[in-house]
Amino acid sequence: MLDKSLEGSALSPFSVPVDPALLQAFARATGQTEPQYLDVAAARAYGHPDLPIPPTFYFCLEMDAPQPMELYERLGVDYARVLHGEQHFQYHRMAFAGERLRFLPRITALYARKGGALEFIVRDTRVETAGGECVADLRSVLVVNNALVEGRSAQASRAAHPGFPQAMASSTSGLDLRLATEHDDLADMSGTRLPALVMPPITRETLVRYAAASGDDNPLHIDPAYARQAGHPDVFAHGMLSAAYLARMLTDWVDQVAIRRLQLRFVAITRLGDAVRGQAQVLEAPMQAAGPRAGVPGDDNSAAHRTLSLQAHNQAHQVKVTGTAVVG
Repeated sequence: MLDKSLEGSALSPFSVPVDPALLQAFARATGQTEPQYLDVAAARAYGHPDLPIPPTFYFCLEMDAPQPMELYERLGVDYARVLHGEQHFQYHRMAFAGERLRFLPRITALYARKGGALEFIVRDTRVETAGGECVADLRSVLVVNNALVEGRSAQASRAAHPGFPQAMASSTSGLDLRLATEHDDLADMSGTRLPALVMPPITRETLVRYAAASGDDNPLHIDPAYARQAGHPDVFAHGMLSAAYLARMLTDWVDQVAIRRLQLRFVAITRLGDAVRGQAQVLEAPMQAAGPRAGVPGDDNSAAHRTLSLQAHNQAHQVKVTGTAVVG
């Protein structure tokens, strides 16, 4: 049982330098073709001081914490039971290679569902510059599956690969997430569709390259023997890889500076051989202005902002990630 007295408690803050070589590797690993993400001269031609941080890369930087197990140790949670349910981003300004960013994580909420079989951890992280200017706010919704029965082979495999706190998504979890986004079903929505992003089938090389670029080297994604010992037929893709594909689809359509929010829900595992197809649909009407800040640039209540429904699925139309984005 999660200790609710820890709600609101801060985790250790840390600072991370933004390495341009990692940004370039991440761009290549996610199939990025826009020159501004690959070449400094091109980025400056776009008006940027250096290579921009892609929308989902803040999550990768957060994994570079010097105490990556702190959250789980503080809560007494076995990370082998943790599923990555959702990932949310709110952007305040773009950040670039060469900057040093400070991460301030906090345990925001702890709650249970299904009689305690599922426990939810909500971690919020403020990302700011060395001078204290807010760059982004991150929210991770992590699900502890207490109903998971771990066999001896899985126990042995975890002992062979200690220190990997990254969460994973489950294709059979059937989770009812309280913070789930509202617009999951593209087929039932009206409005303009963006051009789809179709990626090549996932290969082992895809996963190795993404692991190296993102810092998420959980052996479930790159070590077949480990994955099989843990009960999976083979390695499978990082949920945040499909998230990066969806973010790339957005930046192909709109300048990144216009992306205000990105909210993603992980629905199912992406397997080797899956060809991820990203889709987005713009809602017909702009968001309605509300309150005293209506129309203020950078505020999500601006009437000029639009909400998009996002979805990533494979060639068999099996949905892997759903979500929404706010742009404007």
